[in-house]
Amino acid sequence: MRELIENWVHTDLSVVDKDAGFAPCPFAKKALHDGKLKVVECLDQEDLWKTVVAQCKKLTSKHSVVICVEENAEQPYDQVEAACVVMNEWFAANKIDLWLLAFQTDFTMVFIQRLSELDEASKKLEKMGYYENYTKEDFITLILTRRRKRENGWS
Repeated sequence: MRELIENWVHTDLSVVDKDAGFAPCPFAKKALHDGKLKVVECLDQEDLWKTVVAQCKKLTSKHSVVICVEENAEQPYDQVEAACVVMNEWFAANKIDLWLLAFQTDFTMVFIQRLSELDEASKKLEKMGYYENYTKEDFITLILTRRRKRENGWS
């Protein structure tokens, strides 16, 4: 699974989109090469959420991103996303510097990051014009909501 994620970083996340002028995730390749990316495989849906909770409890500065991967996507994406949203609300309410992001293709991934690091990186991207192709609604939902949780909570 680690090899699959590494290939995904190199072939999809780090390749500059000619129309947008940016890679989908400009920081992914550096995180991978700097050893800041940790991949944890999960056996099933139950194991996915147990693993996410365990990894949240022990996230250190050694890794800037932990990806918990369930190879056989058992839950629909909207359920995974809803669980991440609820956990993010809980983190913000309890002033915990964590943020979860969901992604699903043939497999399910939950990304665990420090909210402070994610927000600072998004501010850099915003200054570079990265979000210019986002709709106003997407920018508010995906970027500003997260930023406001940090600014209003515990920054």
